[in-house]
Amino acid sequence: MRAALIFLLALPLAAQRYTAIEPRGFIELGDNDGMRVTISPAHGAELCGVEVRFRGRWRQLIHRACDYTPTSGWAGRAPWLWPATARNFPAGVPPTEDAAGSSYDYRGKRYPMPIHGFARDHAWKVESVHAGPASARAVLSLADTPGTRRFYPFGWRVEIEYTLAQRELSMEMRVRASGRNSDAMFFSAGNHITFQLPFVEGSNPAAVTLQSPSTIEYVKNGFMPTGAKRRYSLDRPVELSTLPRAQAVTLGGYRGDAWMTLTDPAGLAVTMTHHASSLPEEVCLFNMWGDAAAGYFSPEPWVGLQNSLVSGNGLVTLEPGGEWIWRLRLSTLDLETPAHRALPAQ
Repeated sequence: MRAALIFLLALPLAAQRYTAIEPRGFIELGDNDGMRVTISPAHGAELCGVEVRFRGRWRQLIHRACDYTPTSGWAGRAPWLWPATARNFPAGVPPTEDAAGSSYDYRGKRYPMPIHGFARDHAWKVESVHAGPASARAVLSLADTPGTRRFYPFGWRVEIEYTLAQRELSMEMRVRASGRNSDAMFFSAGNHITFQLPFVEGSNPAAVTLQSPSTIEYVKNGFMPTGAKRRYSLDRPVELSTLPRAQAVTLGGYRGDAWMTLTDPAGLAVTMTHHASSLPEEVCLFNMWGDAAAGYFSPEPWVGLQNSLVSGNGLVTLEPGGEWIWRLRLSTLDLETPAHRALPAQ
């Protein structure tokens, strides 16, 4: 009887591990065991903050976090890229760094397409925010409007579900094509999550290491793919100082789930993993980009390719009424903890 009473009294405390609140126009999901995240519905439903407790202190992982003041540098955070990744330039339109003229042709008509698509430029609807005994969750949605059809002539609905559980954040994108579409719908998708470096104050950001089981790089002329590929392996950790600064390296050739791990010299490791319900044959799965010396780096998980709306490479195709699901996972490890002295098998 006494054991049952203790169990019942403990239930409210257990339920308090996860929290979900909506302060000042943001959504905050908390796991009191060591992770809390912030989402901005007004700014493309993006993840604008990830804090983890590491050796007794809360540490912000996201570059510029929820700071939306204008900047001349990289804005950071984690914008969703849809229905395009990067720039798109049809024949006769010269590629430009600022993406002026980015567009594509469909059924005899030319449509403008902003760099990385338009989803990040819209306020998303909050469908639900909930915390329970096992997780904290938020679901946001965006659907086509007459305004979006100026860029993309299809009916669609996209949902993003954030789930925080067991000190791990999962993000699921669900894309649904309207059953009223007359043709198959095509798109690329990505997330430009940008981590601030170093993860731990006092570490050397250039000495942060990166590891990922890529096998190829898609060769580019400037920022446009040439169609060529070359071997590119990161199966052993390399320091970010050895990678090109502020220049995208477009990775593919993964077997199984794609993952990338960044490890601070102080021992905090952050891993991004992603998996899609279907993949194009030619596809970039990480378009890593950043400048460690300037204090930021983006794994940039993608299911896409530069110029995909023009070349057809890296495109997901959905028949009318079809659905596509993309799951991303962000997890952290303290590599000084005895059980975690080596990275786990991915």
